[in-house]
Amino acid sequence: MNQLESLNQIFRLHRLFRQNESFSDSVDLKRFLRNPRDPISPLLLHLHFGGAITYSIPTTFECIDNPYYLILYVEKGDVLLNSNNGLQLVANDFILLPPHTNFRFDTKSTPCLFHMFLISGTGIVPFADSMRQVSLNNAHVISQLVYLHRLLSQQGNDVPFLISRTLTDILTEAILKQCGSGKSNDDERIPAHIIEMKHIMEHEYQKPLTLDQFERRLLISKYRLCREFSSHFGLSPLQYLNQLRIRESKILLTETEISVHAIACGVGIPNTSHFIKLFKRETHLTPAEYRKSKNS
Repeated sequence: MNQLESLNQIFRLHRLFRQNESFSDSVDLKRFLRNPRDPISPLLLHLHFGGAITYSIPTTFECIDNPYYLILYVEKGDVLLNSNNGLQLVANDFILLPPHTNFRFDTKSTPCLFHMFLISGTGIVPFADSMRQVSLNNAHVISQLVYLHRLLSQQGNDVPFLISRTLTDILTEAILKQCGSGKSNDDERIPAHIIEMKHIMEHEYQKPLTLDQFERRLLISKYRLCREFSSHFGLSPLQYLNQLRIRESKILLTETEISVHAIACGVGIPNTSHFIKLFKRETHLTPAEYRKSKNS
C-alpha cells in the first residue's frame, strides 16, 4: 500500500463534499507528509503522517479505524469532532486521541488552519492516559509543530531522535498546561529550531559550521536564525560558537600538551592566527600565556 492509499484509508472526505475526491486530493501534500522511515524502536515516538492543513471552504471528513495516536492542534478557526461525544475545538485548542477513535471532522468556520500528526510508540501511553482537551495559546508549540513538519523532509540518522524529542516536548507542554503549570510567558519560549541550532553548535563545534549550513539543515532563513538566536541568547550564533570553542580550547591547553595549532584545528578553527586572535579577545592572554599561567 503506497502512502496516499494509507492516508486515504484512514481519512475519507464526506460523500456530500465532492464526488470521487479522496482526502489526499483536499490537502497540500507538500505541507502534510508521510514519514518515509520505519520506526527504529518501539520506545521512541514515531511520526507516520503529519503537517498543516488549511481549508478555505466548509469541509467534512471522517477518520475510520486509524491505528495511530492522533495529535490535533487548531491554529485558526473552529471545528467540531463528532464521535461518541461531540467535541468543539476553537483556535489554540490541542487534543490527543487514542488509536481507533472514529470521528467526523467538520469545519465550523473558515479559513481553518490546523496541525495533525499520526504517531506511534510506547512512550506516548502515559500522555494519552492523562491528556484532555487543553488550550495552548503558545507560539513555542506552533513553532515545534512546524519544525516537526520540516523534520519529515530531512535526512540523517539523528532525525528519528529529533522527532521523538520534539513530540515529547509538545506533549509535556500540553500536560503541564492542563495541570496548571504552564508558564505565563509562553510567547517568550525559545522556538524549537533555535534550540536545535544551539544543540548542533554544542555537539558539532569542531566542524566548520556556517549560517548557510544552518539555513540548509533547519530550512529557515539564516537572517531569521541569526536574529532569533541573538534575541534569545544575547549573542550572535558566531559569538556563541566561538565561546564554545574557546571554552574547549582552555581545557585542552590546561590538561594536555597538544600544540596550539592542533588545538585550534580540534575546536574548529584551523587558522592558527585567527584562533590566537579570538582566544586573546576572550581571555586577554594568548593560548601559550594561558597554558603557562595554568601550569605555573
